[in-house]
Amino acid sequence: MAIRTIEQSAESPQFANAADCREWLAALPLTNVTLAQQTLTKQLHLLRQSCMIPDEQLGVLAALWEPVLFVQTALAQKYAGKPLPLDTDESAVWSSVQKLWLEYADACIGCRDAYARNNINVEQSNALILVHAIRCMAAAMLEHYRIYLEVTPALWEKLNQLYASAERAGFARISVKVETREEVATTDCLAAYCAALLAHLAHPFSLSARQMNLLSAWIPQWAAVTNLAAEPLPPSGIPALGIDLAGDRGPGFAESLQPSSALRHLDLDAIGRNLRQLMGLLKQGQTPAQLGLGKEARQQDCESLLMLLYIQWCRAGTARGEQRMATAEHAQVCLGLHAAHFHISGRAFRPPGAGLSRQEEDDMRLFGHISERTERQLSSAQSQAVESWKMMNQSDSGFMCMVRDTDTKLRIGHQQLVAVRRGASKLFHLGLIQWMRAEDQESLFAGVRLFPGVARAVAVRPTNFNAPGDIRGQFERGLLLPELPTSTAPMTLVLPSGWYQPGRIVELHSEQKVIAKLTGLLEKGSDFERCTVSLS
Repeated sequence: MAIRTIEQSAESPQFANAADCREWLAALPLTNVTLAQQTLTKQLHLLRQSCMIPDEQLGVLAALWEPVLFVQTALAQKYAGKPLPLDTDESAVWSSVQKLWLEYADACIGCRDAYARNNINVEQSNALILVHAIRCMAAAMLEHYRIYLEVTPALWEKLNQLYASAERAGFARISVKVETREEVATTDCLAAYCAALLAHLAHPFSLSARQMNLLSAWIPQWAAVTNLAAEPLPPSGIPALGIDLAGDRGPGFAESLQPSSALRHLDLDAIGRNLRQLMGLLKQGQTPAQLGLGKEARQQDCESLLMLLYIQWCRAGTARGEQRMATAEHAQVCLGLHAAHFHISGRAFRPPGAGLSRQEEDDMRLFGHISERTERQLSSAQSQAVESWKMMNQSDSGFMCMVRDTDTKLRIGHQQLVAVRRGASKLFHLGLIQWMRAEDQESLFAGVRLFPGVARAVAVRPTNFNAPGDIRGQFERGLLLPELPTSTAPMTLVLPSGWYQPGRIVELHSEQKVIAKLTGLLEKGSDFERCTVSLS
């Protein structure tokens, strides 16, 4: 085969048919994923402009799917679950991944239109084209969720139009064979479309990167048993959900959607039964691998995610169980254990037994205490960093929705430790970032869940184990939350990531030395662990 180069033919792809494409792909260096992605994006763009006959275009698209999926999956690891806002390099990779998915979708649409121009109406081929296009749009949406970014109305409108065209043409339920990362599977336009709807309804802004990967792997099996009905479904325990095929939004509560011929109602009854069965079998001792949930999936991760999905899909999901009170006050927010420790203690971290610096000794001679200026000079910029966020609403139990000011610069991670000081209060309260949602590259909303009680800054060091980084014998920052009998909240200790194992012993210093035994793990955030403890 004589492979065309871009220099030789700037207006044509480097292959003339599907067989040429497969030979060209055999020589494509996929180990350089960035270069491979750029090359694939260029070739798909040229394919849309070519005069290749429809059957050959479809063959080319089928041949390109596996390498496209490979490079996209590899590059997504560079930004998935990273703190926001993304840095320049991460943002550029995300944009390139979006571009390739949309080029592939547009190439599919061009292939469909080529069949129409040539009056070719092969149901199987047209169904396969639309399945590929819908899967690309769903993949582009998933990449939005990986960086906690709202899907644009333009993407929803395009996806809804693609599925609506499959319904009108009678292709929605025609089964076709497609390649996945591990096998050849059978699907149809309805299942491919429902996969995108379910991902949106899973409230992905509250999922970690690990949970997002599990959801992506699991969702095809539930999309295959999801149905769309033109008429309202009989009342059931599952909230009535719908999607407007003529709209530019994702699915939502049916009662909020205008009745029309384009309205479809989601039938999630089979999903509910399947989720309950899986959760029951896990509790009985079956492993995730035995249940088809993944060979490397951890049982605890599976149980928590399945429960979350059941709540989101089958029990009204984001409908709040408690009233939120609107508020417009501002709050001071700091991120991470170092900053929380500094602002709660009011001074730079000093390990027990450590001597004073020369600057501190000078303060003691002059003032009889260490000045605030000296404390700040000795503390790192990371520890001192604090931002002003606006509170949107709050609940009595400690949940609040906040939006960060647009001129703030700290990067925020999902499940990250935070400390919040409201209004004129002098106290910082600990919590974590429960969910994040960016509407654009500027604004960022965050759901913060506060821990009960007022934390006390302490110094901790491991005694019967080597902490991560092999810092045995060295003191680190810790935060102690008191037991609150009125709210049944146990005493807990916030530690750096990787410290917790049942029965481990830590030496704790505040006003006096105390020995603490780690008894349970309540929270495992992205940068901390919150453990129940017993003191002696």
